[in-house]
Amino acid sequence: MALGYGLPGPGIIAANAGLQAWSTTGIFVISGLGLKRGEAASAATAWGSVLFGLVSILALTPLAAFAILRLPLHPPEFAFGLAVFCCMPTTLSSGVSLTQAAGGNAALALLLTVGTNLLGILTMPFVLSAVLGSGSSAVHLAPGPLLQNLAITILLPLLAGCAARALFPGVRSFVDGHKKGFSLLSNALLIMVPWMQISKAVTGGTHVGLADLAVVTAAGLALHGVYLAFNTAASRALKLGGKHGGQEAVGICRAVVLVTSSKTLPIAVTVLSQLSVMLGSGIGLAVVPCVVAHLTQIIWDSLLVSSWVRQDQRDHRQQQQH
Repeated sequence: MALGYGLPGPGIIAANAGLQAWSTTGIFVISGLGLKRGEAASAATAWGSVLFGLVSILALTPLAAFAILRLPLHPPEFAFGLAVFCCMPTTLSSGVSLTQAAGGNAALALLLTVGTNLLGILTMPFVLSAVLGSGSSAVHLAPGPLLQNLAITILLPLLAGCAARALFPGVRSFVDGHKKGFSLLSNALLIMVPWMQISKAVTGGTHVGLADLAVVTAAGLALHGVYLAFNTAASRALKLGGKHGGQEAVGICRAVVLVTSSKTLPIAVTVLSQLSVMLGSGIGLAVVPCVVAHLTQIIWDSLLVSSWVRQDQRDHRQQQQH
């Protein structure tokens, strides 16, 4: 974001060369190459947790977008972008990684990740149409064309990556043996999208003050805090994993809380790119709150996971003493 804001020229050249379309395709091909469907299917037995996770991610957490659109954020594209971010499925990789680090049920986290990102292609256009058509700054959004565009830009590359992994054992082995390299490549492709969008916004004459950036950062932190609080309370009230004993129930709840409280950046940026007809050069500004909210949720969740790990270590020491 800083590079695009301070030196927009290279970002404009990259955007004019069509690099954004290639980078978006690459992100989701890599995501498909890394999806291990067998591990995800093994978690389907915790059907109550799976059902709540799907409903929370795709239907309940997007409701926050109605409140976000009414926040007096400046410029108004910030509220638009953050509202779109609310309607996204869960993160493509960090939710599973953080669940593993927390000792949670990684298979359940993976199942919710795969399920919501595939189902989200079908539900997002209709959710966005309802959300963006509300409020004083309502815009008309036809879900049909957006559904078609998302299928082409997200679903097809994702399925292509999945097919390559399933059909070619050599591809599967290579991807599994170079996880870090593929993760870095995916992140590099993702970084390029806001870089190009912000470069275009700056060239179009739009600028963001530090105070405005601080306000939208606070809004992103508050949003993630609300998500964590709601999903934690709901998991406890529904006693998710209750039929399993002890640590297994804890692992299920941790997976649900982490995955249902996070939203994905790549799909948010892709959706905003599809909505550029409505925003024009403002698309670059709408990307900013998505990037900020994505970063703040990773930092917050990392701190939460660290506290869980320390608690587990204390509990383990106490059990050894007794």
